[in-house]
Amino acid sequence: MNGLKGARVVLLDDEYSEAIPVIKALSKMGVPAAFFDGKTALPTTKKRLRGLRLAILDMNLGVTGSNESIASTLVQTFSKIIDDDNGPYGILIWTNHPDLKELVAKYIHAHSTMPKPVFIVTLKKAAFKTKGSGADAQFAIQKLTRELRKILAENSPLECLQVWEESCFRAATNVTNNLASIGAAKVDTLDEWRVAWRDETLKLLLVISKAHAEEHHTRDNCLPSIFLALNPLHSDRMDLLAEQTTADLSHHVDHIMAATGGSATDRKGKVNSMLHLAADQLKVFNPGNVYAFTPRKKPEFMPTLKEALQDCLQGNAAAQAAAKKGSRLCGIEVTPACDHAQNKMRVSRVVTGILVPWENKGAIKTNAGFLKVTGPFYLAKKSGSVPEGAYFLVLNSRFVVTTRPSVVKALTALARVRPHLLADIQAWASYQTARQGVMMLN
Repeated sequence: MNGLKGARVVLLDDEYSEAIPVIKALSKMGVPAAFFDGKTALPTTKKRLRGLRLAILDMNLGVTGSNESIASTLVQTFSKIIDDDNGPYGILIWTNHPDLKELVAKYIHAHSTMPKPVFIVTLKKAAFKTKGSGADAQFAIQKLTRELRKILAENSPLECLQVWEESCFRAATNVTNNLASIGAAKVDTLDEWRVAWRDETLKLLLVISKAHAEEHHTRDNCLPSIFLALNPLHSDRMDLLAEQTTADLSHHVDHIMAATGGSATDRKGKVNSMLHLAADQLKVFNPGNVYAFTPRKKPEFMPTLKEALQDCLQGNAAAQAAAKKGSRLCGIEVTPACDHAQNKMRVSRVVTGILVPWENKGAIKTNAGFLKVTGPFYLAKKSGSVPEGAYFLVLNSRFVVTTRPSVVKALTALARVRPHLLADIQAWASYQTARQGVMMLN
């Protein structure tokens, strides 16, 4: 079942016959749902569901006792199904006692690891049964859809993001389908077609893998190279789907446009980090690798933090001292990507930089011509010697250093700057190192 995971809706009901009509109705709409009765076949901790966007829960899972016991059992059972890193989702609870919703909300909020839902709504299951009973009952899914849309209208971000997620899957499917059609061959029988399709598609995947890895192509990076090469194709399909996908979300525009005020720095930093900083293959020598150094573990080819900050600080002595204390020396490998790919490097070029805590940004001369300032970026705990938090990256063109590639290869990167930002940094560094003075009479 490798590659087939990904339920977006989960049903939790101790009565299988009660869940069947809902599952059938969702299936007719092309919405897959995972079902649990709360008693058997619950997922292991490592296989709990991630990426759920709607949880349809039966309030009473066959428990007798007080309302507190009923609500607590529901929350504890559901917490064994949903992953701690699930993300935003909503809960629909079947119950004839809407007052129990507050108890459920209380227990969810008090749970130490369970993700918080963006909405909880209670409905009466009987109101959506049109005819029949048990597993043969028919369920008014369109009526339920209308009710959910009313709820989602008040939770614009969730519907916008889940529609975008669905378009990601559609885009990936479009890429797969196009690659598969390219590999198809005209033959006489189905058996011959299957063999031809397999052979031609394998050849295409090999060509794609080699095109990405070039001179560094090996068995170890064969599959990662294929996946990395497919990412731009996926992005292209996403571009084509953008207008079509957003057409049904126009009613959310007013909510978004009315959301005045800036977003928190940490949140913006996390998005910037996703956009521009990669966290994979950090032990591999790649263009854009960012290396952070402590005073005791600074290689000889790098300047000291004090030297890198020379002529960069402004403000009073206290502000400058705080900036010096919190900053970390770093360097970005900026040798052209083609030299890396074709294994033609003779020296490694590294632009010296300083990671400055966002709260100390006022102490840096951000308009100085020899500096390039970008950010904020949020660095998590796994960032090694750099404490977790929001930083902006200050590059100093006065310290573009070179050393043997083998020296830099021995280092482990903190992160890797992605191609768009790296190209911008390379262009800036090239201009700074090649600029000429011009005599001009004023």
